[in-house]
Amino acid sequence: MDEIDAAILRELQKDGRMSMAALGSIVGVAPSTVFKRIEKLKKAGIIERFTIAINQKCFEHALIAFLNIRVHPDEKAEIENFMRDLPGILEVYEVLEPGDFFAKVRVQNITELKRNVLMPLSSLRGVSDIQTIISVRKIKEQS
Repeated sequence: MDEIDAAILRELQKDGRMSMAALGSIVGVAPSTVFKRIEKLKKAGIIERFTIAINQKCFEHALIAFLNIRVHPDEKAEIENFMRDLPGILEVYEVLEPGDFFAKVRVQNITELKRNVLMPLSSLRGVSDIQTIISVRKIKEQS
């Protein structure tokens, strides 16, 4: 990966739908070169996928919460798999402290958070503690 690849990645992080021509113009290479480099970055595993960012202002009543989850080591894999498939959980990270997993959740309200996320998670054997942090405002998000 060189500086051109890095520039392509920076621009794609700003706007993943940018045309090859516009991207090439910004980084100073031909559109065909941009295409080839993006394909190379995908094959190398540097670009995993293209996705969208949803404007949360359009979902003002959505609740974002973060969960710090402490689990018994013997049950870690089962709990990890459960969280992969649980609707509402957007992201899950394995962490060192203060828990074992850190999850980002989006639901409509606190009732849905309790019913669809906290209760199913806390009922799993091996979950010893869940600390919930409810977000009141997003200040910055970057992918």
